[in-house]
Amino acid sequence: MKIQDGDILPGIGIGNIKLDITKGELIDIIGENYEQRPNASGGVISVENASFWIAEDGRVNQIGVGGDFKGKYKKKIGIGSTLKEVKEYIGNYKEVFDTYELEQVRGMCFELKDVDEWEDGTELIVPIEYIYVFRVDWVFSGATEDYQ
Repeated sequence: MKIQDGDILPGIGIGNIKLDITKGELIDIIGENYEQRPNASGGVISVENASFWIAEDGRVNQIGVGGDFKGKYKKKIGIGSTLKEVKEYIGNYKEVFDTYELEQVRGMCFELKDVDEWEDGTELIVPIEYIYVFRVDWVFSGATEDYQ
C-alpha cells in the first residue's frame, strides 16, 4: 500500500489520515498490507512510502512520508523540494536535532537527503527526503530515527 497524494497539514495529518486516530482506525484506512515494529512508546506501522508512530495511548502521534509521495504543504513544498524553496514560499526554518522545522508553524518537520559532505549553505539545496507531521503536544523521543 502507498499513500499517493494528500495535503500535508501540520499538527493535523496527511491527506485522509489524521493524527490522533486509533491504531484500528489507521488499519481500516491503510488495509492489512503493512509492517509493524515496536519502539519505545507504542510501535511504528509502515507501508511502502509512509510510517505511522503509535503512542502509548494507542493513537497515531506522528506520520512520516517519503519516496514517491506526491502531496504538498500549501501546494508548494513536498518530497524533493529544498529548504531554499521553503524559505522562499513559506518562511524561515530552524534546525531541530536532525530535522528542520518552520519557525512559525508547529507540528511538522523535514528531513533532508543524506549527502557525503556538508558545507555552509548545503542544507538550502539538498532535497527534502521525508516530511513528518506530529501532534504538537507530543515530545520528541527519537521517532524520526525509527523511519525506514
